Amino acid sequence: MEIDYTKICKNTPGFQVIEVKEIKSQYNLDEKKVLVTGAAGGIGSSTAKAFADLGAEVTLMDVPIKENVLQETCALIEKNYQVKAHYVTGDVSDQESVNAFVTKSAEKMGTIDICHSNAGILLPDDCADVDINKWNRVVGVNVNGMLMVGRAAANIMKKDGHGGSIINTASMSAHIINRDASGNYGFAYTTTKAAVLHLTKGMACEYIKYGIRVNSVSPGVVLSGIHDSVPVAFMEIAAKDIPLGRFGKLEEIAGMVAFMATDLAGYMVGTDVLIDGGCTLN
Repeated sequence: MEIDYTKICKNTPGFQVIEVKEIKSQYNLDEKKVLVTGAAGGIGSSTAKAFADLGAEVTLMDVPIKENVLQETCALIEKNYQVKAHYVTGDVSDQESVNAFVTKSAEKMGTIDICHSNAGILLPDDCADVDINKWNRVVGVNVNGMLMVGRAAANIMKKDGHGGSIINTASMSAHIINRDASGNYGFAYTTTKAAVLHLTKGMACEYIKYGIRVNSVSPGVVLSGIHDSVPVAFMEIAAKDIPLGRFGKLEEIAGMVAFMATDLAGYMVGTDVLIDGGCTLN
């Protein structure tokens, strides 16, 4: 929509106040088609439910061994939110697999309007002496996967000519070098999540001319299932290092991701949103 600036400049005769649209009416995703990767995990499944809660049709993606979890989540979404829910499996680090599951997702839903590129992994003993094959695996999923999923989804949006929104999951570890439960500094994880921030900005510049907004979200410590194997004592210490004094809730992440996909976030381009309880302030 072109703006007539002669009507909004205060020093210009004929100035008119632009009315603010109703906020509630814009906080919806009715009839939107959404792909969520890493959807068998806590954050991915929660964002899929949040999208569905706002009226979107969703496709959940994860690795083949998580197929049962995906099936159960889809059934739950359809029951609770009365929208269609599908699932696909694949490997975000493999180009052929990405092309296949993104294409299949678009076929199931008719198109893709929104993509939450959320799949990611970390290592149990992550340090500078990490085995190069393990390093490559983390880079393959956390960085290459973000690139391949994002551009495959963007190509669908470009082809169908409707623009869209891509939200990448980064991490507070993209902003700081924090320790893991073994006392290591999360070498591969922090490096790859920092790369996600710059990848997001690059993709935002590349795709905004097609009406595709690319942003990222950086969660702090959230009880999403990824910490199930972490000793309780370490988690208690970690909580004390957070100014808010507690870990994040899944809905606090999912709510922000869903918001970033709505028209209310239409002016957000290449932005990263930290949701960490103030942890990175220390």
